[in-house]
Amino acid sequence: MVNVFCFYFDGAIVQVVKADISGGTVTIKDAHTFTHDELDGYLSGRSEKTFVVCCNPLLFHQDIVYLPPAAGRQYDKLVRSEVQKNHPELTSYTTFYSTVGQTTIDAKVFNKIAAFSYVDESITAFLSVFNHHGKVISHLYAAPYSIFRLIASGFPHDADQARIFIAYLPGEKFLLVAENNELEFIRKLPSSDASMLPADIQNVNMTIDYCFQTLRVKPVEAVVMRQSEQSDVESPNFTVPVTYSRPPGLEGVPQHILADYLAPLAAALHYATAPRSGDILPPDYVAFSRNKSVLTAGSALMVALALLLAGYTLSQWMVVSDLKPAVGALRTHLRTSGEEIAAYRKLDEEVKSQNKPLEILNKQRTSLHPAAALASLTLPSSQDYSIKGISVQTAEGYLALQIDGDIDSSGFSNIQATFEWIIEQLGKIPGYSIVSSTLDIKLKTFKIQARYNGFAQKDK
Repeated sequence: MVNVFCFYFDGAIVQVVKADISGGTVTIKDAHTFTHDELDGYLSGRSEKTFVVCCNPLLFHQDIVYLPPAAGRQYDKLVRSEVQKNHPELTSYTTFYSTVGQTTIDAKVFNKIAAFSYVDESITAFLSVFNHHGKVISHLYAAPYSIFRLIASGFPHDADQARIFIAYLPGEKFLLVAENNELEFIRKLPSSDASMLPADIQNVNMTIDYCFQTLRVKPVEAVVMRQSEQSDVESPNFTVPVTYSRPPGLEGVPQHILADYLAPLAAALHYATAPRSGDILPPDYVAFSRNKSVLTAGSALMVALALLLAGYTLSQWMVVSDLKPAVGALRTHLRTSGEEIAAYRKLDEEVKSQNKPLEILNKQRTSLHPAAALASLTLPSSQDYSIKGISVQTAEGYLALQIDGDIDSSGFSNIQATFEWIIEQLGKIPGYSIVSSTLDIKLKTFKIQARYNGFAQKDK
């Protein structure tokens, strides 16, 4: 469901419609009319911040522009440039456009584009009133366009047919020419009655002739929007067939509301279905609203950060306040502990002086000498083996020894047993640990890599 609060400005009156739109069906919550002089008081009493606005400027420009299809991405600039060529007097204005068909010019295909331009000055008066009250206009539509979208929604199946739609607003009628279900031409006629008067019929026929001669389009029928309970009247004076139609989605809208509030109702429905299409808010206002939203969000963020910083500062101040008594007590204790500190420093100097000889003794004790390693290398004597050589290398914190020898036993099992017995006996010597050992059974020679750590605990 979409909730829409829509204003309509036309001359000296302001209309307001508040509606709920769900599934294309409108439910009216509020609708009333007042003068422009009462707008300030009405806005000041509203809590809503965002509104949709529909307006009916007296002056606007409409042009047909032909552009190549391949330049579609540049249409915004190109259409505006073509409008400026046709109307050099335009300076600050807003344009919306739509592609209504295709045509061939000099054997080249061009898109036929209908452009509608509105001078910003004609719509800034009520924009400033909303801004003065801190209200934001999210979308702004021209009444003829939103009414056209409302009536055209009743012909979705044969949208490629050209038609002329007729709708009545208090004081005037709209003649809206459509091609391929897109608005191509707008004509506004003074009128005092919603019924089709002879003068209205003549103007419709003239507009149909203009469409054929200038726009190169022939409406297949005229569609009159039924806004009251009047019976359908077929007029033989129309040059095309006439159809009376009530747009879908308005079945639940009372007749007097539809007759009096057609423009804001159409704008509300258009906003609910295709909000970006036909929006004529001036670019400067859009940029201002966007920047204002960013600044407002930034200000709110800064305020939140300032409050968090203030809270953190307050909590730290409370922590410091709680620590002040303890800090004062420590300061008092330190002032009275001079003798204790002096005694500590004296003891510290004595400990340092005693540490020096201990360090020398420890260094001497931990130093390893090859002679000590060889002296402690005592293996039981046996006729089954002999030591051919011992090499010693100094490493960080230990001595690496390689023991080479021969085995005099006969038989592979006896050789292996003698070798394992030598390793076992070497591992029992304090300070020694076996790193690796190899046995060549054929040559009956062996090599043992051992590590001597002095009097340190033997590795397991």
